[in-house]
Amino acid sequence: MLVLSCSLGLLLTLQVPPPDLADQPAANLRQAVQTIRAQETAELDRLATRLTQQGQPSAAKAVRSKIEPIPPADGATRFVLLSKVESTTVNGLANVAAKPNDANAWNGELRAIQEKTASALFELAERAVSSNPTHYALADACLRGVLSRQPNHPEARRLLGYIPHEKGWATPFASSQLRKGMVDHPTFGWVQSSWVPHLEKGELPAPPTRGQANVRWLPAEQADQLHSPWKSGWRISTEHFRIQTNVPFSQAIAFGRQLEAFHDLFFSLLADVIETDSRLPLAQRFRDKKLVGEKNSNNDPHQVYYFKTKQEYVDYLIPYEPKIEGSLGIYIPPKSGKGKRAPAYFFHDPEAEINATATLFHEVSHQLLFETAGRNGYNKNVGNYWVFEGLGTYFETVVAGSDGVLMVGGVAGPRIDAARAQMERGAFLPIEQLLQLDQAAFNAEASIHLHYAESMALAVFLMQGREQAYREPFLDYAKDAYRGILRRDTGRSLQERLGVSYEDLNQEFLEFLKRG
Repeated sequence: MLVLSCSLGLLLTLQVPPPDLADQPAANLRQAVQTIRAQETAELDRLATRLTQQGQPSAAKAVRSKIEPIPPADGATRFVLLSKVESTTVNGLANVAAKPNDANAWNGELRAIQEKTASALFELAERAVSSNPTHYALADACLRGVLSRQPNHPEARRLLGYIPHEKGWATPFASSQLRKGMVDHPTFGWVQSSWVPHLEKGELPAPPTRGQANVRWLPAEQADQLHSPWKSGWRISTEHFRIQTNVPFSQAIAFGRQLEAFHDLFFSLLADVIETDSRLPLAQRFRDKKLVGEKNSNNDPHQVYYFKTKQEYVDYLIPYEPKIEGSLGIYIPPKSGKGKRAPAYFFHDPEAEINATATLFHEVSHQLLFETAGRNGYNKNVGNYWVFEGLGTYFETVVAGSDGVLMVGGVAGPRIDAARAQMERGAFLPIEQLLQLDQAAFNAEASIHLHYAESMALAVFLMQGREQAYREPFLDYAKDAYRGILRRDTGRSLQERLGVSYEDLNQEFLEFLKRG
């Protein structure tokens, strides 16, 4: 039985000249994205400068607000969450023709620049999925760029899973909820409209009793107390998850929203890893021009158990995992023939060195990978176990902003700090040796923290370093690791995929860690 658990860790690390990736499709596609955005930035800057000279500072400011910020070299990736329901009036730009010499004519110029950029990004998305190999993650990013400039682009909406809804757009789940008379409350999520007056008065439903027909409403504190025993906990369904928890209801709803936001990020960044056996919804919609929404409705959500205390977590899991006391969270994939879903387990610990949100994203990344990317063969690899915990800890870097933006891949956090400390002491396990470790060696008690920390730092480096030049070949390696085809003398090595020797890669890695 595979056990992927989040354990507190330490590390070491290193960096050198860039690899020659210019002839690789991924490098060409990345360069095309940069060129498109640079052209748009130049045009927007010229328009804003002219507006300033014409005495229209507010218009100039509005134009400059549309210029995408330049991501810092080797810095975190910025991921903008899309609204689940979108009306047709977006961005505040009315689709009205400007009169000659109209002071608001700049609206039309701005719209023309954005539409031209959107068209170029859409063409690039199509090019990305027709290349060999395909690049669905890049296509996903391009399509999101299309919608940020042209929100009503029908084909970009379809490809990203939206369906028409009341002269606007909605995800199939959101549309279904609205048809059922549900409302998406800003605090409490999707609830029956009849619940809203009670919720806004500070009332919550009590645990149901046998034969109960109507909801029994109680003051929130009292209802939360009655739901605090695990067997009476809250059951919450979101678009992709079914959550059982005994934390207060407000925390449970926030937890569910974090899960859904992370689901969007995960499927975007790891699209090319998931696209095995035609499983990626985005790929299905690219292949089938008539497909709208999901090919298969989500009637088998991922399961998540979220305990109010660590002791409840330990008591529940110790029969299955005797060493559970030392974990921060755990996902135990189902055994062969035992179904396609298994719970991921967490507990609320506001004082943990690695916060509960980081642990959540770590373990759910394991869950989503093993439950959506098809049959795994990870235990058939020779070594190469680090990549699973490397990706898990990479997702610990996800930070949510208040503006619907997630940042991922920052060089920060307790594991990264531990990595730097190990590096400064010269305790560095060369990358080639780290890759040779199997699951048992990786989890050896004497060095597990070291291995976790180095794996996190290495994954961040390969995902973000060298201006993301290593990202696609690294994820190609991760896909083969998941499939279990990395053997001693078969399958391309990581250094072959990256085009850099392990010796040089070690040096690059350490320099990256020092700079961060």
